[in-house]
Amino acid sequence: MRVFIYRDDGLGDALFTLPTLKIILQNLNQKDQIFFVSNYSKFIQKILNDQRIINYSVKDFCNDFIKDKNSNDIIFDIAIFLGPWGKIKNIKHFTQIIKTKAKFKFISSYQSKILFNFLINFLKHFLKENYFFINFEKIFEGHDILNTFNFINESFKISNFLSLDKYKEQVFSFYDYEKFFENAANNRKNKIILHFTYKSLKLGFSVKDYQNLINLINEYIEKNWEDGSLLVVFGPYEEKYFNLLDIKNKVIISELWDYVELCLESRGIIGFDTGPVHLAAFFNVPFVLSVFPDNGFDYRVKRWSPFSNKSKIYLFKYSSLKEKVIDFLYDIK
Repeated sequence: MRVFIYRDDGLGDALFTLPTLKIILQNLNQKDQIFFVSNYSKFIQKILNDQRIINYSVKDFCNDFIKDKNSNDIIFDIAIFLGPWGKIKNIKHFTQIIKTKAKFKFISSYQSKILFNFLINFLKHFLKENYFFINFEKIFEGHDILNTFNFINESFKISNFLSLDKYKEQVFSFYDYEKFFENAANNRKNKIILHFTYKSLKLGFSVKDYQNLINLINEYIEKNWEDGSLLVVFGPYEEKYFNLLDIKNKVIISELWDYVELCLESRGIIGFDTGPVHLAAFFNVPFVLSVFPDNGFDYRVKRWSPFSNKSKIYLFKYSSLKEKVIDFLYDIK
């Protein structure tokens, strides 16, 4: 059995897929394989630590696998396409759907999107019978950990492969790194991470807002914590902003496992609904504050809020962050 799962979106989305991947592996034979194609597939494979997980980055799968003449004989039993293929501009994702060879292909559809439905009906005239469209709005139940499980489970049942129904009530319990790493480090310090992300600048949070927030946090720490510290972390996409902020403790992190080490030794993290916040929640940072845009706040929180079985999660709007961050700092102490 060869199961193919394609997920061309963010780190948080890849992490949300972990519980279902773990459940599938428990139900596969030793000779079965899951080909997990994601921008974070190597990271996920390392967490799962199972040789039946075959990892490909999206780029490598496109360049090496699909174009490899020797791969023409590899036909997957089930191909499941998660992620943002519904965006018309995502031609790359659509191309993968067409080129990947499988006995069954499962793709999401959206009943409420008129243009999307027109495209689906148009495609059905050209696609073979092994394409199945699952209405995402029908299997949507809220958080994407559960949505992902529902989508994959529905795909398995339609193809008569297996049913994962009995795991549905347990799926969130699998979202915990301590289930994958028995002797994980846990040397917490009174360190707070503030993750700078360029995405927040596009949604109304300016560099000046960051500087004011940093000053506010440092002032609180200086008055209330003897051994507390703030570390501002920049990813590779934020390097050009590195020198714009006046702060001594700042660092550029380009490797995910370096960020994991920070998570394992920190007491709290403040981030803007990006991968590092989800990473911190998965690795049980005790206090995780995720900031969402005011526009669409309720839907974003319902579907994409960071999840943890052990962390205390705070969900603030951009407009209330500076006002409420003191409550977050007070709880950490």
